Amino acid sequence: MHLLGEHRGGMAVYLKIIHGVGQGQVLPVPNDQPVTIGRSSQASYAFDDALLSRKHCQIECRGNLCRIVDLQSRNGTFVNGQRIGAQLVKTGDRIKVGSLFIEVAPATAPIPGLVPPPAPPPPIANATHCEACKRPLGPQDARSFKNRIVCPRCLDRYDVEEDLIDGFQILERISTAGTGSVYKAKQLLMGRFVVLKTIVTTADTDEKSLKRFMREAKAGGRLSHPSIVELYDVNEQDDLMYIVTEFVEGESLQEMLQAAQPHGLAPGDVVRWMGHIADALNYAHSQSIIHRDVKPATILVRREDSHAKLSDFTLAKNLERVGLSAITADGEAVGTPFYMPPEQVRTAKAVDVRSDVYSFGAAFYHVLTGKFPIQARSYGEFIAKVFTQPPVPMRENLPQLPAPLAALVEKCLSKDPSERFQSMGDVLRELTPIARAAGA
Repeated sequence: MHLLGEHRGGMAVYLKIIHGVGQGQVLPVPNDQPVTIGRSSQASYAFDDALLSRKHCQIECRGNLCRIVDLQSRNGTFVNGQRIGAQLVKTGDRIKVGSLFIEVAPATAPIPGLVPPPAPPPPIANATHCEACKRPLGPQDARSFKNRIVCPRCLDRYDVEEDLIDGFQILERISTAGTGSVYKAKQLLMGRFVVLKTIVTTADTDEKSLKRFMREAKAGGRLSHPSIVELYDVNEQDDLMYIVTEFVEGESLQEMLQAAQPHGLAPGDVVRWMGHIADALNYAHSQSIIHRDVKPATILVRREDSHAKLSDFTLAKNLERVGLSAITADGEAVGTPFYMPPEQVRTAKAVDVRSDVYSFGAAFYHVLTGKFPIQARSYGEFIAKVFTQPPVPMRENLPQLPAPLAALVEKCLSKDPSERFQSMGDVLRELTPIARAAGA
């Protein structure tokens, strides 16, 4: 049964608490306005229930659909008795969160027990900048969190379930995807900062996402190199699987590039960092692992010594075919547009080490010039050009670039794999004297 077809722009559904804390209350869910339930004062609807996580779940209604998403709660979100990660709900469905049992009701005239829908927080006087990220605050943007004035983005970043996983103190949310989140955490036993990459393993978890998660764990477990982010552990707790990796205190090349726009980064630094990554890829290839997603966002630069490290082997392919690459179907492209070679756009299943050579060259080009090798306004336009249009010569974008360096990057970007460097070892042999000449 559709919920929202007659309520566009107004109230979409009501959530009737039929048992537990707040019994008898009715929570409105406005159309196109996501609401959260939890025990944090920052949740849209907050309840003093020890079984609830700080932000336990989110309900969002758009068009004629209503969706509930578990926010990686400790005790889970259940719909009609089944623990879920994310699921569409309809009139009559029963939701359990903490000690609350909630029935989904259609949006009709207000009824007894109605709780006012969440309103935007009042402006905080004299708040001009977020105390966490230092960005300017708009009139309605300021939020109070642990005695600090923060923006909505930083509130979502720091308002986390600190004891989500035993043995770790969750410090901040780095990113969120459909099936899991990535956190910065402190590993209590070791007393060190780590990255926790999590995925919900309920019955409705996308099978490919779960297999790619496991593939990253298996690939990372085989690799030990000073320029590859170290994988410490893989484990499971309840319906949550997680990977524990090294936390690199610093920035990604993508973050540096965004700060430098519209320009690229200093060539001397870039040559040194890409030398580290070339060495990392050469090692990974020697272990029969292809990365398949080399890009500025997966290259991290450690602040203390300016050393670059390659991260995120989610899309890695095992050339020895031990079962890790079977999830890529014929004709399926995986990777990030603008860094993918033509053969990977056509099908990711047929890539080899020369595909990483291309992606390495595309990242190199972008970080040096501030521009993509293939200029396109959309993915469709990129697809149309990647097979036929050569990259703009680097020295047209950056005239002062040494000719040998431009030639090296452009050879990496040859459309025909046979015309590229045939290995990262070949790249390193040509890059090393260039780096030495640049003082890198």
